[in-house]
Amino acid sequence: MTKCHPFFLIMKKIINSKTFIFLAVTLTTGLFYLFTVSQRLTWANLGNDGGDFLAAILTGGIPHPTGYPTYTVFGILLQKIPIGDPYFRVAILSWLPAAIGAGLLAVWISEVLDQKSKTISTATGLFTGLIWSLMPFLWSQAVIIEVHGFQSLFLVLALWWTWILMNWKHQNVKSGYFYLLSFFFGLSLGNHITIFLFLPAIIFALWTAFRDGLERRVFLGQLIAFVMGIMIYLYLPIAASQNPPINWGNPQTWEGFWWVISGNPYQNLIAATSLTQFFTRVSALAGLLLDQFDYLGIVLGVIGAVQYNHARKNLPISLTYLFVAFSLFAILYGTDDSIAYLLAPFLVFAIWIGLGVATLIPFVWRKLPLGYLFMAVYVISFIIALPETIQSINPRQQTQPADYAEYLMDYLPEDSILITSEDRDSFPLWYYHFGIEQRPDLKIIVLPLTQFRWYQETLIQTYPDVHFPAVIAQMSNKSSVWGESIPEQNPELPVCKSSVQRNTEISISVLCSNGQNYHFVISE
Repeated sequence: MTKCHPFFLIMKKIINSKTFIFLAVTLTTGLFYLFTVSQRLTWANLGNDGGDFLAAILTGGIPHPTGYPTYTVFGILLQKIPIGDPYFRVAILSWLPAAIGAGLLAVWISEVLDQKSKTISTATGLFTGLIWSLMPFLWSQAVIIEVHGFQSLFLVLALWWTWILMNWKHQNVKSGYFYLLSFFFGLSLGNHITIFLFLPAIIFALWTAFRDGLERRVFLGQLIAFVMGIMIYLYLPIAASQNPPINWGNPQTWEGFWWVISGNPYQNLIAATSLTQFFTRVSALAGLLLDQFDYLGIVLGVIGAVQYNHARKNLPISLTYLFVAFSLFAILYGTDDSIAYLLAPFLVFAIWIGLGVATLIPFVWRKLPLGYLFMAVYVISFIIALPETIQSINPRQQTQPADYAEYLMDYLPEDSILITSEDRDSFPLWYYHFGIEQRPDLKIIVLPLTQFRWYQETLIQTYPDVHFPAVIAQMSNKSSVWGESIPEQNPELPVCKSSVQRNTEISISVLCSNGQNYHFVISE
C-alpha cells in the first residue's frame, strides 16, 4: 500500500477541519455579499422599511413594531466602528451575520454527517452552506437594510441549540454552549418575533435532553440565559425616555410598550388570508422553492427529507415541524411580501438538499458516487445561473428612494411643513432628515400616524417651534383630523403634501402651497 506524502496528509486534515469549512463558506459568501450590498437607500428586495430602520438606529430611536431592539442596538454599536459611512455600517448587520450563519450551517451539516466519512461530511457541508447562502432570497436580504439577513444567523444558531440538546449525551457538549445558544435565542426574539415559532422544537429538544439525563442546573442555566437575552427589550423604554424623533409607540408606559412588542398595527394581518388565497399560496410555495433551488434541488430536497437515515429520529421531526409551522405562518399572513417569513422553510429545504446528496453518495453509477455527480451538476448549474441571480437581487441600480429624498432635501421650500401619506414617501425622508441631519429647517409629519397620541407627543417634542393642536386623550382616535389641522395652526409656514399613486406605475407627487410641484416615478 502506498503512503501519502506528509504534505497531503496535512492538507487533508486542514480541509476536513471544522475551521476550514466555516472559513471557506463564510469568506466566499461574505465576498459575494460585499460586492453586491446596497450603497444607497433602496426599495429593492422588499426593502421598504430601510429608511425607518436607519433613522431609528442613527437617532437612538425605536423603529416600527415590534421595535426590533436587537437589530437596533447592534446597528447603534456598529456606528462606533470607523468604516464607511453610516449607511454601510448598518448594512454590515445584514451581510456579515448572513455569511457567518452560512459558515455555521456548513459546519452543522458536517457534524450531522460525522458518522459518515470525513470527505462526505466536508463536501456536503461546504455544498449546503453555499447553496443556502447564495439562494436568491437570502442573498437579496443580505444586501439591503433589513432584519432578515441578521435573522438567518439566529435561525442557524437556534438549529444548533436544538441539535446539541438532542445529542448532548453522545457529543460530550460543555454546558457553556447551552447557555450561550439560549442567550442568543433570547436575543433573536428582539430581532424578529416570528422566531418564536422555533420554540416548540426547542422545548421538544429540551424534553429529550432532560429524559436523557441532562442536569437540572443546566436546564435552569439555559432559562436564565434566555431571559437575559430577551431583556434586550428594555432598550425600548430606555430609548423612549430620551424622546427620539423616531419613537414608535413611545413605550415608556406599559400600554405603549405592549403596543410596540405585540405588533398592534399588524395583528389583523395574522391568519387574514381567505380560503381561496390559502390554496393559491400553498401552490405558490412550490414555485418559490423552485425559484430558490431549481428542479434538481427540489429532487434532492425530497430525497433528503424522505430517505436520509438519521442516527436519531428527533431531528427529522423537528425539521418537518419547522418547515410546516413557518410555511403556514407565511401563507396565512395577509400581506403580499410574506415571503420574508419563509426564510426558515428555505433553511430546512437547503438542509434536506444536503441530506439528499449524502443519501445518494453510497449509490454508484459508472464508478462515480451519485451524490457527488448530482452535487457537481448542481454546482455547475448554479454557476451558470449566477449572473442572472446577481442581476435579479442586486440593489445598487435601484436607488429611487435615495433619489426622491435627496431631491426634496435640495428643493423643498425653506422652513416648510411636509405632510406625507404612507411609508414609501415618509421613511426615506426620515433617514435623510433625522438620520443624517439634512435640512433641519423642515418639519416632516406622517399624516396616518397623527391619529396616535404617541406620535402627537413625539412631534411636539421634535418640533418645539411649530404650533400643534392639543394632544388627544386616547391612544388612538382612528382619525387624521389632528394632523390635517396643523397647517392652519401655522399659516406663516409653507406647506407641502405628498401622496403615492398606484396606477400602471407607482409614483409620488408633492404639491406645495407656494406653487412648487414635484413628481417622482418610483417603479414601472
